[in-house]
Amino acid sequence: MNLDWLQICADGQETPCVSSIQVAYLVALVVGVVLLAIIGRRSRDFTTAVLTLMPVAIAINIAVGSIAVALRLPIYLDSIGTVLVGALAGPWAGALTGILSNLIWSILPIPGGAGPTAAFFAPVAGVIGLMAGFWASRGVFQLRSDDVRVGGFLALAVGIVGAAVAFLVVQATVGIPDIGVKDEDALLANQTTFLLIAVGCVAIGVVVGWLAGRTVFAFTGPDPRIRTYMIGATAISAAAIVFALFRLLFAPNGYFSGVDGVLDDGSPDTFLFGWNLTALAVPDPAGLIAAIVLAVVVGALVVAWARRGENARLFPVWVGGLTTGLVAAAISAPIAAGVFGGVTGAGTDALIALFRTLGLNVFQSAFAQGLTSDPLDKTISYTIVFAILGALPVTVRTMYSRGETTVVE
Repeated sequence: MNLDWLQICADGQETPCVSSIQVAYLVALVVGVVLLAIIGRRSRDFTTAVLTLMPVAIAINIAVGSIAVALRLPIYLDSIGTVLVGALAGPWAGALTGILSNLIWSILPIPGGAGPTAAFFAPVAGVIGLMAGFWASRGVFQLRSDDVRVGGFLALAVGIVGAAVAFLVVQATVGIPDIGVKDEDALLANQTTFLLIAVGCVAIGVVVGWLAGRTVFAFTGPDPRIRTYMIGATAISAAAIVFALFRLLFAPNGYFSGVDGVLDDGSPDTFLFGWNLTALAVPDPAGLIAAIVLAVVVGALVVAWARRGENARLFPVWVGGLTTGLVAAAISAPIAAGVFGGVTGAGTDALIALFRTLGLNVFQSAFAQGLTSDPLDKTISYTIVFAILGALPVTVRTMYSRGETTVVE
């Protein structure tokens, strides 16, 4: 273990150390761990089976997350174990698993560790665990295509789309204010405007979702439309995920565009044996057309697949992952920008650098990177957990305190 960074910075010292305010932050995290342990104990979620599962989940988080960092992937994949514990043991156990994962990771001499970065994002990991437990209790891992609760997830998805469309309209017309200006008066005015725009877009999304839930998706009993909507929503969601993944990896400024075998200082890069993979970055409009065609083909295939049995059950899982990612992005952006200046040493740094070249400031770039990576990352994590739960026998799942929330009724 490398604990060199666990010391208070002297005057003029920047590394390896932490400032006094950062020490207070870390102490607050430790206090939070204690409080979560007490709350979880009182809620009777910390059974022997759960306490046995948590170390395994922590190991999964750290192992897979380290691989993602080593490969410089533009996603994290470090919350699979957290979501699994949240689903089987409730929100408090999930939150504690997430926080402990990041704290332990930060002292290990592996990619992403041996430094304060993982520790400072521990609150984000805790919130992911809380939301995983929340969504599991709402049935995202057990809903059938004839369950009236599906209407709520459909309405929520429509609301998210409504908020996103509103934000894009504002960006294309009024524009997003620069919250990185130096003048204090202009900065305050721009921050206020940005906050009002964000709140306004969220409000539009809430209204759109509420109206959809009260009208189109207001199911009161067995209704054949539920299955039809679920199949269509699953296909559209799958197409959107494939499109996002393709663009994230193969876009002109995507992941492969930065794998050129050369470091910023011009020296050889040993990553992936120094291979130059920039040819895999497909220029537009060919790349955009290819992504659209691939997404449409996948969507059509998913329609046929979702019609069989209960395969359409993935849609609520993806809604849970999407919303978890959006919340994680909102929390992690201020940490990435304020504490680390947007540079955390992960593969997502390339996205932040890209957004910086587009004229965004550090905070806006960190927020844009979060909205790009986090929803996709958490959707993938929820999907993997869904597959894990499906492979576990019902008798094993019900060993855990909240395992019944993962069993199809």
